[in-house]
Amino acid sequence: MDQSSSGFNITDQEFLQGYWETTLWKPQIVADNVLTGIYLADASYRSALAVLMLQECVESARRLATIVLGLTNSSGNLAQYLREPLAGATGWRSMVDIIENRSSAEELIEMLHLDFQAEQSVNELLDTRGLIHYAVPVSLYEAGLPSVVIHPASNDKSDLVLQNHDRDRSPVSATIPLEEEQIVALGDATGDFVTWSRDFLGVFLDIAASEN
Repeated sequence: MDQSSSGFNITDQEFLQGYWETTLWKPQIVADNVLTGIYLADASYRSALAVLMLQECVESARRLATIVLGLTNSSGNLAQYLREPLAGATGWRSMVDIIENRSSAEELIEMLHLDFQAEQSVNELLDTRGLIHYAVPVSLYEAGLPSVVIHPASNDKSDLVLQNHDRDRSPVSATIPLEEEQIVALGDATGDFVTWSRDFLGVFLDIAASEN
């Protein structure tokens, strides 16, 4: 893991350390700032900030799926895997299948080639319900940024309607209520995905360091 396997001008170790320190952390930082400012901002800005929150949530989800799939690939080079395009909806579904087919934290830890340090995050991931529902928002972003339209809803509220095509060029859309609970839930999910991703990669780095 000391040499670059990609042609990029940093070693795999440097890449993975930087990925852990900055790349994985970025969605959490943005989401925290959106949550802090969204209800202090002018009303005309709130829909755009809500879209930004969704975008960061999707990025954190895709990075989590990419890390989980990379860790389960024992014959692969994790740094090289993480340099590839992020997992899309198919990758997210594959990650969910891996999680749902594991009966215990110990089994998932073994499949990820980690150790007991990852136990808390693994248990939290196993206990989280409804992960498959994130496949739709992931598919909205996997081929590029979606179009966003504000659609009036009942009771003087509005919905965000997002439309795009997935990697297979099939149309995909989603409707998200512009409600405080929904936006907070996206922020919470982002925090979870970032925490689990950084924990898994951090344990991987600790194991690699102990073996050198």
